Amino acid sequence: MQCLSDPDPQTLLNEQVAALRRRVAELEQALAEAQQPGAASHEARPDERDPGLLTSLFAAEASGYAAMLDAIPAMVFFKDRHHRYLAVNKAYAAHYHLSADRIIGKRDEDIFVEEVARSYRDNDENIMSEGIPRLNVELQWKLEDGSDGWTLENNVPFRDASGRVIGMVGVVVDMTARKRTEEALRSTEADLLAIQSRLLETIAALSTPVLPIEHGIILVPLIGHLDTARGSQLMEALLQGVERHDAELVIVDLTGVPMIDSAVAHHLLRTVHAARLLGAECVLVGMSAGTAAALASLGETLEGIVLLRDLRAGVRYAMARRKAMARVHPMSPP
Repeated sequence: MQCLSDPDPQTLLNEQVAALRRRVAELEQALAEAQQPGAASHEARPDERDPGLLTSLFAAEASGYAAMLDAIPAMVFFKDRHHRYLAVNKAYAAHYHLSADRIIGKRDEDIFVEEVARSYRDNDENIMSEGIPRLNVELQWKLEDGSDGWTLENNVPFRDASGRVIGMVGVVVDMTARKRTEEALRSTEADLLAIQSRLLETIAALSTPVLPIEHGIILVPLIGHLDTARGSQLMEALLQGVERHDAELVIVDLTGVPMIDSAVAHHLLRTVHAARLLGAECVLVGMSAGTAAALASLGETLEGIVLLRDLRAGVRYAMARRKAMARVHPMSPP
């Protein structure tokens, strides 16, 4: 005796799809017959025509469509031409924390807050009035309870047998987590850029420090590669230091700079001349052979610039100059 097993789930689903197709074909045939000459001449209003066909199609007993829709993991909805929900699957209802009976027969303005309902209606009206699908549309939603998020929608107009748009179908994917991750990444990126900017400012300040060593005397020690960008920082830091400390003598220590090119050498001389315009004398100390060659290659006069071997000599010179100026101007601070 042969034992009968339960039908395969895939077979059941195929049968439901076939039944749905047969039902659609029957309704299309009925609509075509109703539109033939000699049929009832009743001029139905849109509210009477459109829901009739779609409501019959999506009736719960009309071919088991509900089980088929609920098997789809994405959110699915159907609307008529007047923006009323005709059917939603479990995923759609669960996403908005609503039961299906609180959605079916309602419009977006009955479910969502005003601005969200308006954006949904505008999007859907464009699809149904133009009869053109809209794919990968990002829409924001918000409910009265304050919950909100983002969806990615693929919407397609739904037509009757004559080609007239009588509604639409939408397949929706929740992208709230992705959008919030993107927002968090943007916020983190902005924070990192702000931190980077502060670090660069700190590094710039450390790379060209201005150290007051005596009243009227400041020291600017330079370490590492001196390029055009750092040359500009040097000029800015040095001139600000002269003003802030009312400096009369500036010691620029080049001991930690192995070499500079002609462009940077020119910038260094411009910085020294700018300091002189503010009334400060510059002393260059610790110059390497390469730096000296770069300065000499410019062909510019170094008159008025004190050049000494090392920092010790520069400090001795500055202190001696300070004492000499104190004798000339006895009212100056010691």
